[in-house]
Formats: sequence, structure tokens, C-alpha cells
Amino acid sequence: MLIATLDTHIDLDDAQLLTLLNEQNSDSFAQIFQKYWQELYDFAYLKTQDVDASEEIVQELFVQLWEKRKTLRIANLRSYLFVSVKNRVIDHYRQTTHARLDSIADLPSDTPYPLFLEELESAIGDALAQLPEKSQQIFRLKKFEDKTTREIAEMLAMPERTVEYHYTQAARTLKILLSGFLSLLIWLFSSSTF
Repeated sequence: MLIATLDTHIDLDDAQLLTLLNEQNSDSFAQIFQKYWQELYDFAYLKTQDVDASEEIVQELFVQLWEKRKTLRIANLRSYLFVSVKNRVIDHYRQTTHARLDSIADLPSDTPYPLFLEELESAIGDALAQLPEKSQQIFRLKKFEDKTTREIAEMLAMPERTVEYHYTQAARTLKILLSGFLSLLIWLFSSSTF
């Protein structure tokens, strides 16, 4: 068993720090924090370009690490921390995107929002037209008609893996084809004036 209190001069490896952390040793938590905070912050900032969001993401991660220290089963501390930051960055983007989209609902009725909808529908239609016919059909069934992979496979008499493949390929292609349009839309809605 490891010593209950840590001397700040002793460098313990991650496995030892995790063992002590599971035993509710606050010194081990402090060492983990000191060892990884800056790297995690830099990683979050690289992805968000937002000082406050990056600090909040890393702070919340360490709060969760401390609160769940007894139940967490971590094999590789470094990987766990960086994957957690990556997931929190994704969540951050989801929240900010939803907030922007929610603010669209508050627009006055004389804004050209329906025009953007028409342009978006047109861009999606044009992008879909560039896909192979089978991929188009599967994408439309899954996204527009809300069919499950199993239902689509039964309808088209093909294996579920084939349906998944076509859908994945279609989604990747559409993401690339629509990336410029969607970036422009996000930029337009993020600006304070129209």
C-alpha cells in the first residue's frame, strides 16, 4: 500500500496517483491537477479559442474527477483526461450551437430567416443529388422519414451493415459538401447585426 500522505518532492506515476486518489488522498489529486492542468487547458483552448470556456471545461473535469474518485476505474490517466476534455469541448460546441439556433427563434418576423431555410433546403438538395442513388435513398429514409437501420435493411432487402455503410458515406460526403454553407450560416447568425 502507498503512503497516505504525499511529499510534494516525490514523483509518483499515474497508477500510484490513481490508487491514492481512490483512497481519497487529496495530495494525489493536487499532484494530478498540477501535472495535467496546463496541458489540458492548452488542449481545450486549441479547440475552442475561448479562454473562459477552456478554463471551465478543465475545471469541471477536475471537479468531476474529485467527486467520482471512489467509483472511477481509469486504466490510463492521461488518456482519460484528454478524452474527457475532447468530449467536453464537443459538448461546449453543441451547447453554443443550440443557443445560437434558439436565438434565431427570437428574431423579429421581418427577418429574412425563411430565405435562409430555402437556401439551406436547396443546398441540401443539391448535395444529395451528388450522392449515388442508393446512398441518397438510404440517407433520405433515415433522416427525413425517421426509419431505423433495420427497417431500411428490410425495405431494401440488404444487410444492415450495407445500410450503415451507405448512410455513413452519405453523411461524410454531405458534411464536406455543406461545410462552407453551414460555416457561413453560423457566422451570419453569430453576428449581432443582419
